[in-house]
Amino acid sequence: MVQKRWETVAFETIKHKDTTVHTLKMAEENFEGLEEHQMLINNMLLSKFVGYYEKQVEVWKSDLGAVYDVVSLIIEVQKTWSFLENLFIGSEEV
Repeated sequence: MVQKRWETVAFETIKHKDTTVHTLKMAEENFEGLEEHQMLINNMLLSKFVGYYEKQVEVWKSDLGAVYDVVSLIIEVQKTWSFLENLFIGSEEV
């Protein structure tokens, strides 16, 4: 379930304002699914029945954590860039 879902998830590209620049966006339902799957995997690791699958579940936890970190960084960088773009390119004063 978890692995199959994340094999097909992709970022969307969205045109930024009236420019030729495109930004990346993860669909809201995918981001919510990411958080949900992280919680699910953490719960699996707390289960006493995880034994045989523990290594695979640890890999999923690590991989989904990396995806979450990358998506968060992309959002942060694009917000900062958008702010600075308005300041330096869209401003007559600078």
